[in-house]
Amino acid sequence: MDSIMVYLALGLIVATLTLIAYGFFQNKKYQARLEYIRQREAILSNASVDERLSRQLKQKADFQEKQRVGRDYLGKLEKTIEPTTKQLKRIKVGLVPPIFRFDDSEDLKENIRKCREEQFECISAGLATNSFTQWDWMGSRSDGERMIRDYRALLLDAFNAEFEVIRRQMRAATFDKAMGKLERLVDQLSKLGETTGVQISRRYALLKEDELRCWHAELEHREELKQERKRQRELLRSQQSLGDDSEELSEEIASRDSELLKAQKKAEQLAGAERARLERMIEDIKAEKARLEEKQTRAMSQAQITRAGYIYVISNEGSFGEGVVKIGMTRRLEPMDRVRELGDASVPFRFDVHALAFVEDAPALEKTLHDVFNDRRVNTENFRKEFFRVSPEEVRSAIEEKGIDTDWYLTAEAKEYHESELMRNAMKQAKRARKEREESALPEAI
Repeated sequence: MDSIMVYLALGLIVATLTLIAYGFFQNKKYQARLEYIRQREAILSNASVDERLSRQLKQKADFQEKQRVGRDYLGKLEKTIEPTTKQLKRIKVGLVPPIFRFDDSEDLKENIRKCREEQFECISAGLATNSFTQWDWMGSRSDGERMIRDYRALLLDAFNAEFEVIRRQMRAATFDKAMGKLERLVDQLSKLGETTGVQISRRYALLKEDELRCWHAELEHREELKQERKRQRELLRSQQSLGDDSEELSEEIASRDSELLKAQKKAEQLAGAERARLERMIEDIKAEKARLEEKQTRAMSQAQITRAGYIYVISNEGSFGEGVVKIGMTRRLEPMDRVRELGDASVPFRFDVHALAFVEDAPALEKTLHDVFNDRRVNTENFRKEFFRVSPEEVRSAIEEKGIDTDWYLTAEAKEYHESELMRNAMKQAKRARKEREESALPEAI
């Protein structure tokens, strides 16, 4: 009986404590809700529901605008790094991006990019190397497969590196020798991988041979250009010699005039046989003068007919900014002398050459191009200033429409300008860093 009473008392105590705790927590929740209601009432007393709704909508619109701007900026960043991402993928599989010279033709660049794209697809598909064995390493099949995979990558890297050496050493007359080196390289690497059963695939070797042919075609094209330049210089030299002949003939005609005048004056003072002899001499001088005048007329006509020369398309990003080119002509034997002369006179940077086209009628083509881009002249007052706000691609299209084929270099190197910019930026950074160090320096008293 006593024990029952004890249990009842304990149960009553527990129930009481539970009710007290429940009441405490309920009161706390009530106070929290009451505080929330007071806060809401205070807010509503300062601004109406409509005002607060308008403010929230404005904040939402601002957030959405920031989100849109952020997405646009992210898209631009992704587009900017896209070429680098592609290059990184190719580097990871052993394809280092090709290094072009500034004067390499656009056709070469396009062909090599196509070759490298086919090679990348071959490597990505696992077809660049062959493996004929399965290895276990310390009883582990996965470790053996990893070892074979690493060895295939190593063999491919070695092949690509040696290919670059062969390609750089190749000359226009040594293509067969370079192809022989490439074939021997495949055999040597196959012997090295004989233990593991790994070798360069025939398919990948053929793709590399195609690339080697593209590089060789460019070397042959350069040799053809050298011969063509010789022919062009000969034509210009003969054209200039016609002008020189005309000047020499003018001097001879002037000399005959002087002799004729002296003979006529002397004949007036003589008589008889001496006078007759002198008159015959005067007739001979007149005949020689007529012959020289006729020869001079033919030389001048021929000089006017021969109008061959170079049309140049050049730019100077550092001096005039992007999207501005100069379209002019020169009849000099070495057209680059004219380009260098323009770069040395009154401009801070040298010009970049986009095209040097040799044509039979340079003045006519120059005038045609100036007329085509007349509404895009930089200087609309002085037409002797041959600068236009056009891209090299646009000029290329206009020249190709005339059936004229020449090499183009669409990318402006602007070497001096970019080097100057790098130096200026480095100086600014150094100045900023020096200023930050001075501002953060501790006082001398400390």
